[in-house]
Amino acid sequence: MVPLVGLHPAAASGDDHSRARAAVRDGRALPLERIVAQAKEQFGGEVLDVELEEERNGLRYELKMMAADGRILKVEYDAATGALVHVKGRRHHPDGPR
Repeated sequence: MVPLVGLHPAAASGDDHSRARAAVRDGRALPLERIVAQAKEQFGGEVLDVELEEERNGLRYELKMMAADGRILKVEYDAATGALVHVKGRRHHPDGPR
């Protein structure tokens, strides 16, 4: 089972939740809580939203995060291995937005 406790309600609803539970049960994905813990350790901050996406190379968890420094990040993890695949985000400037 993949509990989505503590995430935005939209992240815990719909087809992603059922697909994630089935993928974990079938050994095709790691539990979401493990990925969330890893993301928080790597970037700090909070997870705002989560999606499970089917890609050519397998399943990916896509997390939208607010990093500890205030940046909004989109981070992607290989769902099967937990490997960080991609990070996209706005750069933080101490003087404010640019």
